[in-house]
Amino acid sequence: MGRSKLFIGIILCMMLFVSCTGIESDGSMVKDAAVTEEKPVTIAFAHKSFNSYFYAIMNESVKKAVEERGWVFQNSVADYDPMRQNQQIVNFIKQEPDAIITTAIDSISIEEGIRRGNDAGIPMCTIDTNAVGGTLAIDVSFDNYKAGQLAAEAIVEQLIERYGEAKGTVFNAYGKLTSNAWRLRKEGFEEVISQYPNITYLPKATEGRPELVKEELTKAFEEGIEIDAVHCSSEHPGRGLVEALQESGHWYPFWKEGHIILVTIDAEPYFVSLINKGYVDAAVAQDVIAYGDITVDLLADYVLAGKEIPEGEYFCEGTYWQSCDISIADNQAKVTIPPYIINADNSNDIRHWSYIAEKLWGFQYNK
Repeated sequence: MGRSKLFIGIILCMMLFVSCTGIESDGSMVKDAAVTEEKPVTIAFAHKSFNSYFYAIMNESVKKAVEERGWVFQNSVADYDPMRQNQQIVNFIKQEPDAIITTAIDSISIEEGIRRGNDAGIPMCTIDTNAVGGTLAIDVSFDNYKAGQLAAEAIVEQLIERYGEAKGTVFNAYGKLTSNAWRLRKEGFEEVISQYPNITYLPKATEGRPELVKEELTKAFEEGIEIDAVHCSSEHPGRGLVEALQESGHWYPFWKEGHIILVTIDAEPYFVSLINKGYVDAAVAQDVIAYGDITVDLLADYVLAGKEIPEGEYFCEGTYWQSCDISIADNQAKVTIPPYIINADNSNDIRHWSYIAEKLWGFQYNK
């Protein structure tokens, strides 16, 4: 009886061992797939906000790019609180993801989170708004200085068409200068405007808040200032321009007398639709969908594969702008997405990110 129990025990142990290993056709043992299955690649995204259509699509661009590769996407949102964003990055670091992507609320204060990721050996990546400290594996940003220049050039072109020369009063509602992106847009805009002595320039600090943009423009109208053109460095706060123009009786399409030239940066669906209706003259496009595509592609093909990212031209199939530049400095890859003008001549092109987000992805813009 004792030998029978011993024999049965041996058989059970063998069955358990085989079930956990499996047997190849040649009789050799192999581990079960469930045991050897590799941990899925996990990408964490520490986002600044969901308070605008642009930022919602930014999150979706990263999410789609990650999940299309079969990877795991995690995200957090800091609601414009830099301390919270740093803490969220620290929380992600504790979970040991394969890479962390973030868009900085404050380009300076986020350095702490970036350096902690560096210390943990996790590839740190920024998109849209970068960090001024720490080491980034990938920084995909927008040529914000050039975007500001293009916006100003579009206004100057309209002023020349109206008056035969570059003259008039230009109102500019700029965002927080602690944001590297907003600071560069302001500098680029002013570099162009300063070349025209007959243009009166009215810069207003509005912190990127629509209500402050509306308040400052409304105040200018109440003071009797005759404004020829208005600009905002992003379109979420730019809605304040629209509201101020509408409520003050200055909302006219370009073919009617009294039209105030309006140029913004981002080219969200709402502002592209206003271009089609004649109320907005131009928008400088920032291809937000490209942020996720480029970052995840470079992570997959190079960083997580242990390869160096090559310097030079990078082609982006399906985009209006088609290619951009990658520069390498101190083992950090900087990708710069070029800005371009959307106006009545090209506003219905299906390669614009606004068309893809709204028509193909189904994200409707709600004012």
